[in-house]
Amino acid sequence: MNISPVKNSISRVLQDPFSESDALYLQDIFLTPGVHHVYVDSASKARSVISKVLKSLQYHQKAAYLSLQNLDLLDDMCDIMRLLIADDYLVNHESLILFFLEDFYFDFLLIEETQELVESIWYEQFKQYLVDFNFHKSIPIIKVHIK
Repeated sequence: MNISPVKNSISRVLQDPFSESDALYLQDIFLTPGVHHVYVDSASKARSVISKVLKSLQYHQKAAYLSLQNLDLLDDMCDIMRLLIADDYLVNHESLILFFLEDFYFDFLLIEETQELVESIWYEQFKQYLVDFNFHKSIPIIKVHIK
């Protein structure tokens, strides 16, 4: 797993099992507001690690994830994709704005940024609203990139 923090451009390669310094580094990433990039070989491995870190921290009260991957749901995390589809927030830009105004009360966001998600017509606008509403300054946003 390769992690690039928002604080600087230096990336760090982590090997499983994590050392004590790796665990402290991950704790800092998961608690620091901003966009953090994680590069992994598989989405399932990333979900496993992120789930373990979140459970061990016991800090975030309302965590969410955005993914188009057909994997098991993450425990105790809101599936934003299901919410966007179920409540018709992807109909147009105005409805997507309503999602951020009415339903985005998360204190942690995981985005599995696959090629399929990047190519979605609404995803660029979703990312822009994260910036427009300053969520990138107030919560940790972990973008997982699958190699």
